[in-house]
Amino acid sequence: MSEAMLEKEFQELIYSNKDIQGSIVSLLNFPDSSKFEREIEFINGITSDFIIYDTNKEMKAILECKRADIGVTEYVRGVGQLFQYEYFQDEHISPRKHSDITYSSDCNNNALVIPSSFIKNTSLNIGRFRYPEHSVILEIHETNHHVRLIDENELKKLSDASKHDLITICQYYVRDTRIFEHYILLHFLKLLHEFKKDLNRRKIEKDYLIDINVINNGNWRNAFISLSSYGLIGRNSQLTNVAFSLMGLSVFEFINYVYRDYISPFIDEIMAILIDNVDAKTGVVSLNNREIAQKIRDKHNGRDILFLTDSDSRYISSWLNIMRDDIGCISFEPRKPERKINFTPSELTDEQRCKKIKEFSIAQKFINNYEGTKEKLVRKIIDGC
Repeated sequence: MSEAMLEKEFQELIYSNKDIQGSIVSLLNFPDSSKFEREIEFINGITSDFIIYDTNKEMKAILECKRADIGVTEYVRGVGQLFQYEYFQDEHISPRKHSDITYSSDCNNNALVIPSSFIKNTSLNIGRFRYPEHSVILEIHETNHHVRLIDENELKKLSDASKHDLITICQYYVRDTRIFEHYILLHFLKLLHEFKKDLNRRKIEKDYLIDINVINNGNWRNAFISLSSYGLIGRNSQLTNVAFSLMGLSVFEFINYVYRDYISPFIDEIMAILIDNVDAKTGVVSLNNREIAQKIRDKHNGRDILFLTDSDSRYISSWLNIMRDDIGCISFEPRKPERKINFTPSELTDEQRCKKIKEFSIAQKFINNYEGTKEKLVRKIIDGC
């Protein structure tokens, strides 16, 4: 999907892609048999982009789609549509040509659907709008077509970014964690779901994850947040349809997938600073975290970047650790400012990048640790059933 994709083309992608439809249904906890209908007219000449209903002809949701490059007026129009859809729900107003579709007593999750490039390609801030009580925002990734829910916490982060004049180059949140920890969590959740369907995050951490030897063992919360940001888990830590499609990836392929489709804007921004400041004789970059953050700000007229240079360079530290331990594109000793560049991820193909990640990443050691504790974890799961 290109940044200039027309709204009709975006709608056609949703209409023709059963995986996207399945992901939307899964995220919204609708029955798997739910059906999509396109361009449905209601009263007053209002036409929705999609409706979703179940086999009993009960309305589950009304969807409004927006392309990436719209301005504030068009976005306000879309939000206004959501308020109208909530009115239809409250008053049980059926589509004009589908009077057999009715509303149940349950609240419908009407949704605004946007492409993943929306947030970085528009000057408006979606966190600074009021939305109907029973509505959600869904994002469809333009490369891999994965769907995720943009929740209240993310909207608040985006709102705060606007208040503090931050630049948004990427909306995906990763901090104080490693990508191989996300991979381990993903596979453990699959294992857990084979035995238990509903467990809250804190109980999963307390009862099981504490036994898995990883770098951030006491901070699994951020791994859950990251998986949600990738669209791989939904409510109640349930795996999405997309998550199951990734189970066959090696940890190195998964790290490449996350870099390519989600976090490359942050990694590439830091890599550019390191490359510009490498010593030609030694091949070493001597910059501490604060100096790296300041040089990035200097490139952006002194402004901070959300999830990169804000929070007193703590994000810089987190990204550098991912670049060293997961991707392996740089090497450095803890608490020392000297960094050695091993390779530049953006210059490589997927195949080349996976080979380099396998060569320099420390991920495999922790995957082996997890495999070694899996039997113990299974026994704990069975004993707790």
